[in-house]
Amino acid sequence: MSHMAHSARSAGIDLVRVIGILAVIVGHVWSVEPVSRVVSPWHVPIFFFLTGWFWTAGRSLGSEVRGRWRALGRPYLAWFLVIGLAWYPAQIADGVHDPLELLRPFLGGQYIGRPYTAFWFVTALAVAAVALRFLERFPVWVRWVVVTAAVAVATTAPGVLRLPPESAGTAFAMLLFVLAGTVARQWLPRVRRPALVGIVCLFGGGTAVVLDSEPPVFKQADFGTPLVGALTAIVLCSGLVLVGLALDRVVRGRIAAIVSRLASVGITVVLLHAAVIWVAVPVLPAPAVFVVATVVPWTIALLLDRTRFAPWATGRTPSSSTDRPAVAQPALVQP
Repeated sequence: MSHMAHSARSAGIDLVRVIGILAVIVGHVWSVEPVSRVVSPWHVPIFFFLTGWFWTAGRSLGSEVRGRWRALGRPYLAWFLVIGLAWYPAQIADGVHDPLELLRPFLGGQYIGRPYTAFWFVTALAVAAVALRFLERFPVWVRWVVVTAAVAVATTAPGVLRLPPESAGTAFAMLLFVLAGTVARQWLPRVRRPALVGIVCLFGGGTAVVLDSEPPVFKQADFGTPLVGALTAIVLCSGLVLVGLALDRVVRGRIAAIVSRLASVGITVVLLHAAVIWVAVPVLPAPAVFVVATVVPWTIALLLDRTRFAPWATGRTPSSSTDRPAVAQPALVQP
């Protein structure tokens, strides 16, 4: 599979997306050093990387904003309110009456934790996409200067970059991975032996992860060891995509349809899984929490995706098929 068209459905890339979502859940269930060290360097960057991989140049800024609202903004708002129906009463029952503390979730980004753990990622992805669409009107070097400056700030003063609400500042640094994805789209499909080269990339990136003393925490605009953290993430994302392209020859038929279906509603799982973890942690062991936090959100997403609530629950329309996902959500649903 040397030159995959933008309109073609890649089951292998969908599988990479599903693996990325599973890694996010793993990282939130087992938030301890060995696990976070393994998943944190790539489980968020891969979605920004895939946004660049599926990027279509030339769309208007207005269409980008509208598309991101439909595919990301509406599910964000809907699940924010649904989760809040449980979280706010629980906070008040626990004696939390400070208005500032109760308003904190509305700031998004670094200001919110469980059960809104992954919400920062959704707004960061949306802002990054809209920012790149705006920067398209300028010469290519301008977007690289902007991104380089943002990563430099993230490296030297991450507290400054993560200060704006809704991860709006962090988004500009995460644009590095979107741009890397656009470059990868031009070169990786030409690789003659994607499985071999992909495995080499994963081995090399994995070695860097093991040796690196500062794993990144992207939610906090922390890119880890300067240069090493960002380059490691790009190498790992490239390896995952290459392996995904190779798997297109293997993942076919019914299995491919299932994988693509799961990937198509991924935004709901990203937004909802932390709430399930929040409820399950006090009563279940970690392995059971992982199972519940995986199965329950995906089941809810698949069920709602076939109803009139789909635009708000999954960012799609009830008539959307796995072959025609929302074009504005390339990191979680392939256009």
